[in-house]
This record gives sequence, C-alpha cells and structure tokens, in this order.
Amino acid sequence: MSTLETDVVIVGVGSVGSMASWQIASRGQRVIGVDRFSIPGPFSAYAGESRMFRKIYAEGGHYTPLLQRSQDLWRILEKNTGTRLLNTTGAVTIYDEHNPRLASLLAAGKNNGLDYEVLRGDEARTKYPEHVFRDTDVTIFDPDGGYVSSEKAVTAALTEATRLGAKFLGDRKAHSVEPYGDRYIVRTDREEIIASRVVLSQGNGAGPVCKDLGVHLSVLPQILTWFPIVDPAAFCRADMPVFVRRAEEKGRSDKTQFYGFPSADGWTVKVVASIFLDEVESMEKPPTWDPRHLDTIRAWVREFMPGLIPDPVRVATCADGHLPDTTALFGPVPGMEGVIVAAGFSGHGFKMASGLGAIAAELLLDGTTATDVSFMNPGRFLGPDTRLTSLALS
Repeated sequence: MSTLETDVVIVGVGSVGSMASWQIASRGQRVIGVDRFSIPGPFSAYAGESRMFRKIYAEGGHYTPLLQRSQDLWRILEKNTGTRLLNTTGAVTIYDEHNPRLASLLAAGKNNGLDYEVLRGDEARTKYPEHVFRDTDVTIFDPDGGYVSSEKAVTAALTEATRLGAKFLGDRKAHSVEPYGDRYIVRTDREEIIASRVVLSQGNGAGPVCKDLGVHLSVLPQILTWFPIVDPAAFCRADMPVFVRRAEEKGRSDKTQFYGFPSADGWTVKVVASIFLDEVESMEKPPTWDPRHLDTIRAWVREFMPGLIPDPVRVATCADGHLPDTTALFGPVPGMEGVIVAAGFSGHGFKMASGLGAIAAELLLDGTTATDVSFMNPGRFLGPDTRLTSLALS
C-alpha cells in the first residue's frame, strides 16, 4: 500500500468537498481529495441538474450571512471558470395562511433587511399564471432567489482546484482518520495519506462520522421528476421564478410540499415532491422504486400546475443525509485540532456550499471565521467534555 503526503486531505469531494478543495488550493495549500465514487460522480447529493437558492429562508435568518457569502462566491467561481452557475430568476414561496413556517419566513426577510414582496389572490394569479392560487394562499417573492446548476458547479470547482494544483483520487473507500505524530493519517483501501489537516465532507456517506459524533444520519433517497410543458411560452419566459409550495390546510389529508424550477431545456419543468423513499444504508447500490411512488407528485402537478402534462418524462434519484434537528454538523471536531467535519445538511446545503467551502478553509488555516456557523456545532450531540482522538469513515 502506497503512502502519500499533503497539506490537506479532503474525504468526500461532492457539494462541500469540491468547494473546500477550490478554496484551500487557492491559498497555496497542497490538496488531495478522495471519494468513494468517481469525481465528479453520479450518486452524490448534488445529482439532478439544479438546486434552489433563496435568501428569504424559512429555516431562519441566522443563515442569512452564510447565504450572502455563498451568493458572492458563486459569482467568483463563475468569473474564474467562465461558467454560468447561479441563475437569479427570483423565488416564489407559496404557503397557506395558517402555515407555521410563514412567520419565520417573513421574519428572515424583515429582520435582515432583505427585499421581498407579499402577494395574495388575484395579484398573485396575474403575476404567476403558471400556478393555481387559492384564496388562503400567501405568496412571498424573493428577488435574489434562483437556482444553482449543481453538477456544473461541482465540476467548475474541481476544475479550478485542479488548475491550482489539487489532486483527486476517486473510486476508493476511506476507512479512518487517526493521529500520526503531530499530523493525521487517512487510511483508504488503496493508500494511506498523511496530512496536517483534514476535511470530512462525505455527504450521504457520512453515517460513521455522525455516529462517532453522537447522532444518527438518515440517508433518504428522493425521486426527482421532469414534466412536459403544454405551452412552452408559459414556462420559458425570462421572469419565471423557482417555486416552493407548502400547504397544511384543514380538511386536507395530505400536506402538500413540492418545489420546482423554470424550464432549462425549453420543453420540461423540474418539479419535485418533498417526500422520500425508505432510509437506505448507502447509495453505493442505487435504490429501486415503484412507479406508484410518482402518484403523489402527479396529483400535485395536476392540481396546482395545469400547464404541465402530469406524467414525468424524466426521472432521477438522489439522496441526502438528514439529522434529527435538520441542522448540519459543521466545524472543528472536538479533540481533533485541524479536522473539520461537514455533514448532515438535510437537503438544504447545496445553496450554501460555496460559502461552507470558504469557511472550512478559514477554520483550517486561520483557526477562525467571521461568518457565524456556531449553530452547526458538530459537538452538540456529545457530552460537554467529550474529546475524540480518531474517527471511523466507513
């Protein structure tokens, strides 16, 4: 078994790992990234063409500085690589008026001085004719929203990192990270890599790391669907925003939860239900699904988006790692100075991936960051005095 040496080893070169590779390499560090799949790969959480970007964020205004920084960094990566990545279409969020998330969504905008617009009834129907609006719906428009071309963005970051000297090793499984004198050693099934600093960003493969950090990571596959357009002019216009709809109205047996994107190809629209398949241990064997799993999203498209043919012509799967409090583990590992973990983003991490990569670089190389990420403290599920000395990676 060969032994390699570097300044920083990154385990998991997906959404966050690719961005951390770019940021760390840009600061003159030698970087080696390893991944259990090819780099880039087809089974990562970023699969499926696009991921939403929003500034008016129901998960809480404490994400706003991170979202602002990420927005700026997407633009820098675009400039560096000559690639369009962040498409600012605006974002429409449609909630029923009694939805408990509505207050936090509005507070996130108001308390952080963000621009937004609230519409109801005929005003919303006139502005966004592709949607069906009920009288009880409240619509919030976020002008800074849009979507990131996720697979393209990861590839752009990897290309930039490679240009800056980073090296990537795919199709190998990392087993552990352990102390090695005053450095660390990452053991894979093909080599041992010695480095002063380590980033653990394994995406939906971070279960063992999360277990060592005292919490279970649920790997939940999701079916992504693309529906044909009846009238392309209605969905291909320049001002059509990305959209999120959540309804929890009394009298409905279901909780409507889906999101979607303006057409990227001129004849289909990506519309995805916020429902998941049964938990799996790994995406190394992509999960199977029954055609009946599409019944719910078909029904929602039929009810709320009549301008689409309610039968998908393209289907893909991806899987995210979910934590019980839907908040990631991000930051230094207690007891392991120089080791950063980024795991469990619960399906809403990609929009922030560029910012997370930059903050990981700052925490590793400077020991601090000006962007508050303390709410993602990776030691919060451990006892207050717990200090780790090694981590299992598989």
